[in-house]
Amino acid sequence: MKKLLILLFITTFCFSQEKALTISQIDSIVKKIRPKIESSGILKKKKKIIGGFGNTIYEYKKKLIYSYYNESTKEKEFEFFHFYEFYYFNESPIFIKINIEKTNIKDKSKEVFKAELNETESTSFKEIKNPFLINLRMKLNRIIFDFINNMPE
Repeated sequence: MKKLLILLFITTFCFSQEKALTISQIDSIVKKIRPKIESSGILKKKKKIIGGFGNTIYEYKKKLIYSYYNESTKEKEFEFFHFYEFYYFNESPIFIKINIEKTNIKDKSKEVFKAELNETESTSFKEIKNPFLINLRMKLNRIIFDFINNMPE
């Protein structure tokens, strides 16, 4: 009888555990499914349009697994393009890819900043150093908050 109870406990415990998907597994799933939400908008500064943004959310088994956010802005002599990819497990970020490009409009020269944040780094409060002096931590936290809190039930 003890063996049966132990077997039942182990079986129940094992099946109740959810296995985290790897980044490559999430990439593979995202290629095969349609996005749950896609949205876009314009960015204004002092009532003047300076760019636009877009975001896309993917769900798998009714859970957020992947999202991306892009943003393009143009001010005076520079144009910025931001692209962020977010990978999730249990609606918490486990991996973030960052790609920011700054282009000089006059001479077309380009600076690029790329970074990848693991689970610990993606949930840290420590600022992410970058050559453009953008407050990336606040920006990423705002984007993640919007993705998670604007998911339809």
